[in-house]
Amino acid sequence: MNNFEVISLDMFQTLVNVDSRIEQIWRPILQNNFTAQFAEEYAKSLLKVFFTHWIELRKTGQFQLMNEIYERSFIELFKKKAIQFDAGEAVKILFREHTLSQFYDETIDFLDSILKRHKVCIVSDADDAMIPNFYERYGVHLFTSEQHQSYKNDDRNTMFKELLKFYRIAPKQVLHVGDSASDILGASREGIVTCWINRNNRAWEYGVKPDYIIESLNEMEDILFVQK
Repeated sequence: MNNFEVISLDMFQTLVNVDSRIEQIWRPILQNNFTAQFAEEYAKSLLKVFFTHWIELRKTGQFQLMNEIYERSFIELFKKKAIQFDAGEAVKILFREHTLSQFYDETIDFLDSILKRHKVCIVSDADDAMIPNFYERYGVHLFTSEQHQSYKNDDRNTMFKELLKFYRIAPKQVLHVGDSASDILGASREGIVTCWINRNNRAWEYGVKPDYIIESLNEMEDILFVQK
């Protein structure tokens, strides 16, 4: 079988699905104007605005909390869409609903399986207030961008460096699983083996390729326990 000692996992859209909370996020914001269609539309628009600010921030090399980036994003979106709602309050709602994100169908069985054989940690580009607390029940170590004042694949790549330092382990003994380019590119820069979870049949558009590609955590068994 593959000789991975540590399995490193992204949180959102890997273990839990924040899209499961879209209606709960937007219902109190839109109030009487709420519809499921508007909620989906505004959720997509918010992400576009967020990533615009995210890219601009990355160019400066500075670190800001997700709280700050999302508040600016809400301010811009609310102005554009003429939504009368406090941006700071919207961030509080967004973060609360992140903590309530639903597991994917296979997540619990997957965690139960790998925790019997591997050390497991979660590496998440998130403020601590966004993180569902189930990781505490599993005894899983948590690395967040807020804790380390760094994001995956930023210029310092601190989060993956800290992971290797914490476990005192060689990069090739770690498998990192995540859904974003930052997961794959950041982990790869530290020599960590990577697995891209591609739930929505997206195209990979980067020169550095993931070592493995899966569509569901159920496929991890084939990677972790394949006979060489």
